[in-house]
Amino acid sequence: MRKRKYVLAAIVGLSIAAAAGCGDKKSEKTADADKDTALEKTVQSEQGEGKEEKEEEKDILNFKTEDYVKLGEYKKLSVKYPVPTVSSEDIQMYIQGVLDEETTYEEQKDRAAQNGDDISIDFTGKIEGKEFEGGSDTEYEFILGTGEFWEDFEKNLIGKKAGETVDFSVTIPEDYYDEEAAGKEAQYTVTVNSVSEVIVPEYNDEFVAKVTEYKTTEEYEDYIKEELIISGQESAAMEAGENALVLAVMNSEVNEYPQDLYDFFYEDTKEGYEMWAQMSGMEYDELIESMGENALEEEVLKQVNEFLIVRAIAGKEGLDITEKNYKEAAEEMAGQYDYNSLEEFEEGFGKNYIMIQIMRERVVNFLYESAEIEEVSQEEYYKEQEEAEGETSEETEEEIFEEIEE
Repeated sequence: MRKRKYVLAAIVGLSIAAAAGCGDKKSEKTADADKDTALEKTVQSEQGEGKEEKEEEKDILNFKTEDYVKLGEYKKLSVKYPVPTVSSEDIQMYIQGVLDEETTYEEQKDRAAQNGDDISIDFTGKIEGKEFEGGSDTEYEFILGTGEFWEDFEKNLIGKKAGETVDFSVTIPEDYYDEEAAGKEAQYTVTVNSVSEVIVPEYNDEFVAKVTEYKTTEEYEDYIKEELIISGQESAAMEAGENALVLAVMNSEVNEYPQDLYDFFYEDTKEGYEMWAQMSGMEYDELIESMGENALEEEVLKQVNEFLIVRAIAGKEGLDITEKNYKEAAEEMAGQYDYNSLEEFEEGFGKNYIMIQIMRERVVNFLYESAEIEEVSQEEYYKEQEEAEGETSEETEEEIFEEIEE
């Protein structure tokens, strides 16, 4: 669990075209590192202010759920369970991940850069003497020759050594995300900070015996397959439980909501969007505008309504949080995310947030266990998901046109 689970889950699906650097996007490694850094800074900031926040934290759960919710059918709901399968490609992807972890980078102080090298650069791009969006960065690390940047950009770096600076011009592709810069000629100044040879280990019995408890690749791949099946089963069960929660929400009614609860989700969601905007290289107002009018408020209400129904189910089924079971669950969760103590965990996240997450997980598990499960193939399951999303999109477009006509 990460802070603002609701928010990040919601905004993952948003169509936000945000690119950093002059290429189409950063490498997955660099982009993930940027996101992790932003999340880490946020959590560190929260931990630094945690004690004060903890003392002032409101008890937002001090209300009677029945005053706000009329529960509908939530047991024995019909949901589909996508039976997990493991292909040879899945196993190879897992192995590639292990090879990536064991890959080493040998710095080359005197050798010129060549395709396949990991290099770090500082670059400044200008159009007609002015820097443009996404055209400049520092300590940008990527693998040369993998298409991270445009080919005309990367070819100017081949043969350059650490410490060298090069000036060149490049025509920005027409499909560049910044329409004002697309198709124009940009002048770049690039300094190569470092050049490192990428040494990928050979995958064989010797490698397996060195980094795992298995002796052969065959034994190791049998283990991988078993692990992927278990992981797939857990993911499928969680997805089925989430789908059951969606149905439970649809079957229930929420008339009002406690203002403190709304305010909690509002601040949490807003902070999440601000963090996402920062990670995506956008201004917060720009992100909100791209989402559409009232999108923030609608997302907050969606979360508030869902939680009210979650809590109503928890109350009916004896899944409420007591001081004892809270401590046990919260301590387990704190350990999973490398917190040294429950106190430190609460300082970083707040007790309200932790209680909400524990209760939600309990209810999702309950809904899965009580549901009428239909096992279907992955292909059938995700095909239906795509069709359902398409129908929802069409309905939304129809509503928009109806509003325009009115």
